[in-house]
Amino acid sequence: MEFSDIHIGMKCGSKKGSGTVTWIDGSTRKVYLANTCNNNSFEVEFEEIIEDRQAHNKGDIFY
Repeated sequence: MEFSDIHIGMKCGSKKGSGTVTWIDGSTRKVYLANTCNNNSFEVEFEEIIEDRQAHNKGDIFY
């Protein structure tokens, strides 16, 4: 994935959790996500974004 592929409203996963992209800072290459559970925002470096198309929250359980 390239930095230019990230867009507002996109669902992304990272080691910090999953969320919806709310802001992109091109100068620092940081992506701001809103947590899907409680809508709290957090920032991640672009390099921390997981390219897996299946985004999950930390608390999700797989069957």
